[in-house]
Amino acid sequence: MSSQLRGLEEGQNNENQIKPKEQKMNLKKQIAVIVLALTATISLVWSQDRQALPSPTAQALQGTWRVTRTAVDCITGQDILSFPAIMTFNQGGTYTGYGVPPGGDPGQGTEYGVWQREPGSHNYSNRAVFYSYTAEGDFDGRGEATEAIQLTTADSFTGTGTVQIFDADGNLIATICATSTGTRFE
Repeated sequence: MSSQLRGLEEGQNNENQIKPKEQKMNLKKQIAVIVLALTATISLVWSQDRQALPSPTAQALQGTWRVTRTAVDCITGQDILSFPAIMTFNQGGTYTGYGVPPGGDPGQGTEYGVWQREPGSHNYSNRAVFYSYTAEGDFDGRGEATEAIQLTTADSFTGTGTVQIFDADGNLIATICATSTGTRFE
């Protein structure tokens, strides 16, 4: 009787040992299913959120703008002269523009550069380069412009910046401050 009890007790112990192992396996399976379900749900929600947001390259500045540029005295802030320009902010962060100040050579107003989104609401920056040549076609120097741009509405912006003028040898010969206002061309 004691051996039967022992066998029964041992059997019960074996069953009790199996049950916790089975329970642990079931618990692990349940946790795995819950984790997979949560992952799928989060991925689906995240994917929908990403689709609802504009892509990084589809930024509000993208497009072509009619611009008035104004050279400004860097010390006093007084306007010196204004002229029209065209600025195009391409998808992917490249920039092209055209602008010739009064007295400038109309064949030398092309600009190339890059633009990007900056921290803050509707803030962007632009950096461009343009080359100049003598009447004989010899390289005469370059200009490098940097500008901080803020959209004031969906179809207008203001900007402030500087233009550095370099001679053919790369020596800085002038720095010009500038402001700009732009309206979207549609």
